[in-house]
Amino acid sequence: MEMNMSNFGGKTSLDRQKRASSERVPGRRRTHVATAASCIYFYFIVMVLPLPVASLEESADGFCEGKNAQMSCCKDGSGSLMLPVFPHEDTWNKNFRAFLYIVGLLWCFVGVSVLSDVFMAGIEAITNSTYRRKTPRNDQSGNQMRDKDGNLEWDYEDTLIWNPAVANLTLMALGSSTPEILLSIIEIAGANFISGDLGPGTVVGSAAFNLYVITAMCMVALPPGEGRQIDNLTTFSITGFHSLFAYLWLAISLLVISPDVVEIWEAVVTLGCMPWLTFWVWCADNNWFRKDDKVHPEDEQQAVKTTEGAGEIGNGNGTEAAGGREDGAPDEEGSRRLSVRRQLSSRDQNRSFLKNRHAALSSFVGGKKAVAEEDDEEAVRAARRAAEEEKDQPVFQFEAGHYAFLETVGQALVKVVRAGKMDVSASVQLTTVEGTAKAGDAFEAKTEVLEFAANEREKGVFITIIHDKIWNDDLKFSLLLSLPNPDVGKLGMMKNADVTIIDMDGPGVFCWSDTVPKLFLSTDSKAHLVIERRRGCTGDASVRVRTVDGSARGGVNFVPIDKLLEWGDGEAAKGVQVELKRFEKPGEDVEHLTFYVDLENASGKAEVGENRRAEVQVKWSQGELDLGEALEEASWADQFRQALSVGGGEDVGEASFMDLFMHYLSITWKLLAAIIPPPSMAGGWATFWVALCLIGVVTALINDLASIFGCLVGLRDSVTAITVVALGTSLPDTFASMLSIRSEDNADNAIGNVTGSNSINVFLGLGLPWTIASIYWSQAGPSERWLEKYKDWELLDQYRDTGAFVVLGGSLGFNTLVFTILTLFAFFMFALRRSMVGYEIGGPKHSARLSSAIFFSLWLLYILLSSLQVYHPSWFIDI
Repeated sequence: MEMNMSNFGGKTSLDRQKRASSERVPGRRRTHVATAASCIYFYFIVMVLPLPVASLEESADGFCEGKNAQMSCCKDGSGSLMLPVFPHEDTWNKNFRAFLYIVGLLWCFVGVSVLSDVFMAGIEAITNSTYRRKTPRNDQSGNQMRDKDGNLEWDYEDTLIWNPAVANLTLMALGSSTPEILLSIIEIAGANFISGDLGPGTVVGSAAFNLYVITAMCMVALPPGEGRQIDNLTTFSITGFHSLFAYLWLAISLLVISPDVVEIWEAVVTLGCMPWLTFWVWCADNNWFRKDDKVHPEDEQQAVKTTEGAGEIGNGNGTEAAGGREDGAPDEEGSRRLSVRRQLSSRDQNRSFLKNRHAALSSFVGGKKAVAEEDDEEAVRAARRAAEEEKDQPVFQFEAGHYAFLETVGQALVKVVRAGKMDVSASVQLTTVEGTAKAGDAFEAKTEVLEFAANEREKGVFITIIHDKIWNDDLKFSLLLSLPNPDVGKLGMMKNADVTIIDMDGPGVFCWSDTVPKLFLSTDSKAHLVIERRRGCTGDASVRVRTVDGSARGGVNFVPIDKLLEWGDGEAAKGVQVELKRFEKPGEDVEHLTFYVDLENASGKAEVGENRRAEVQVKWSQGELDLGEALEEASWADQFRQALSVGGGEDVGEASFMDLFMHYLSITWKLLAAIIPPPSMAGGWATFWVALCLIGVVTALINDLASIFGCLVGLRDSVTAITVVALGTSLPDTFASMLSIRSEDNADNAIGNVTGSNSINVFLGLGLPWTIASIYWSQAGPSERWLEKYKDWELLDQYRDTGAFVVLGGSLGFNTLVFTILTLFAFFMFALRRSMVGYEIGGPKHSARLSSAIFFSLWLLYILLSSLQVYHPSWFIDI
């Protein structure tokens, strides 16, 4: 929670943390001044500002007379819950009122964003909750060990309660979509279960903004030539299908099955799609759709492409490769190792998006500026840039400089890519060259001329790998590119590639998955490491894991471990967690503390490889840079202190004018957020419920402000919803996605989460209130207000005696149909870009800009068509 408050309205940095306390005394004095100014500002907003406003009872030229008297912006109008609050407000100048309401609406958008950020911190605490799982501690013979008193010994492992994929789809999506969902619920509940246009319109409008505008912004957020793929393509396909189905189902339900009426079974089906979608995402996360149990490209980490043969393990897609054996039987080691990696990293991916969302929101309200992390692929970027800059000749090179394949892969795919001049046909020759791997024994020799047509960017080549079924060292050979016609084309920096064939027939070699030191903050609860069993995983085996002190001391900076890990036949990876302890800040010249985790005494004919020692570095942190455990350390007093001080108590003199302005603009909301219990209380549930209630109150205020503003300026609620409200509630996720696409190596968080969130908006945001409302009207029967509301409804005679939950399908049904059609085109664009460019997001400069313009045009087209249908329904087919 401390991070939430510290970053709204100021700057923090590690350099400033290192200052001596004596150097910060002037800053503290200025902080007290800023705190006093904050209180004065708060008093001014609440008590002083309304006074002159209340005196502006200028005539509104009869606007609220006659038929308009029932509009939400008039004294006797309906459709609002809390506003207007001033007496005789309907007599004020209409334009002045519109100005006040739009300013209030924008201010409330800031507030709901601040409160949603705290709400997300509570959700993270919930989804990171663990339970202690007890497992027997066995010796090398497989027998359970006993202590000196003869008692059985046990190991205890922290295990996540929530499945990461389910948590991401349910609670995480709920957190990012809370304003839209609550707006729909509050609008219906506040109108005695009579449907309005604002809530459903915001749900559909927000979905359009999320998919089209966020994608457009992410498309140009990357440097030219750099791209991002959706790695978890299976889950994206499931959520993408359900997001299409959700809005198509709305249209069918409102326009075809029971026009203008939502029956109980339709509402229940809508709500029931929520657990249905969750179930299929859980199945995908547990590989239910992978009958061959192979490692699929979308599950693997993108390899680092480097020049002159240096790089990470990769296949033709630039990824770690594994496949089936020669006889077609599944090769299980790679998929099991990657399954463990996915489970261990899913929580970190969720946290990464939350961290980016928080950083983006902090920047938006005047806090620390969000900066994406630098990628470590500078070499491949240089190669790509050099190839793209060539304008006179086609440039050919391998996609990666180093590939590694399991010997069971059968057909190994490598890719040759083309850049530079694209409007001519050209050819390049690929040749295999023996190394320790010999042609005919380890692989089949190949010499092939690849013919590239004009504008063709890449070609795949299959190299046959021979499985010798004999345990031997890993073997290597090379691939070379040459030009059949030197006058047409040139070779790029990655003209050669090394290929490693990994033997798979032995009991395995234990090693750490990472060769570089792992850096953690002192505010992290655990250091997470992964052990891999490479070069085979046949038979049972075990390896001892032991921590070794360095500058970090066991019992002081971390909890030491010394245990034997048992591995079953075919088990290829295991996670190891070392609990970290909070400690006092070390000396100024100490950058971090270090300890080690060793692998020893492998059994079952397995061995310990060269990478037997993992180095763990622990950097001291006050906690404001970590969104997880550090948030849970703050107390209520800390929250109020951070809320009232610019930059979380740092030197106000370093804050910019915009930082100060946004701080004072948002201080009311920060004080309100400080009331919320810290995430450390009740496992995050206290934060969850209190924040949810406060967001509900602010959302009710947004409902009134938006409705009255639209009334004053002549906007229908359905148009206000898809424009002003949808944009305001979606801006934080827009900034978060742009930051995620720059700082991560895939598009899963930036784009993949959009489809899940859009589905939840319908299934929960409309399914829940519609279920309650349809049940209510089935029991209550028509009321006087209901009869007055629908007196001009063409189906009134059919439902006059029984009543019904009416959702007029005109504009909403049209909006959902337009959104569904445009979304089909958007998904087609994703597939087209993946096949032609290699990425859903980014890629070559001109391609990325063109795609960005297309996606943004989809949003403009949606807004235009939906608005025209509201004001000029005769222009369109009567649906």
